Amino acid sequence: MSEYVTVYQFFGSMIGLSIATLLYMLGGRKDKIIRRLGSATILAITNNVICLLRGAWSPWFLLMIPALFGGFSMGYGGDNTWTKFFRRLLYAVGVIGCGLIFCLVYGGKAWLLFVPHVGIGLWSIWLGIKNPIEAPAEEGLICSILNLILISYPYVHNIS
Repeated sequence: MSEYVTVYQFFGSMIGLSIATLLYMLGGRKDKIIRRLGSATILAITNNVICLLRGAWSPWFLLMIPALFGGFSMGYGGDNTWTKFFRRLLYAVGVIGCGLIFCLVYGGKAWLLFVPHVGIGLWSIWLGIKNPIEAPAEEGLICSILNLILISYPYVHNIS
């Protein structure tokens, strides 16, 4: 596959991630369905389409849909630390679970992405509990950074 094709495909993945991040942040304000279904659907479709285009699709990747729906379904806020922890953990597990699916299907170097993916997931939980920045910006940061790894898995497949 041409490197230019990969450039355009990854740019398409970034557009999908940007749209999903916007919907995630908008769904954090009101109309939670935008985050729960809209953002999760955009991410799942983006990854599945890219995998199809790269000839690296597996039916197992359809499991991203319920995993992301589950991760995006809980409200992100909380009145106490344990509620915040649990909700952020659920979100991270949903996204990282999708990464695990890629690792189980692709194997090999996909696991090299999984290690930092888990680390970023743990960091996102900590960030969400400490709340150092405004909520909309924090939601955008966490959604984009955690899912940046997720949209990178399809590009591991053809690496030997």
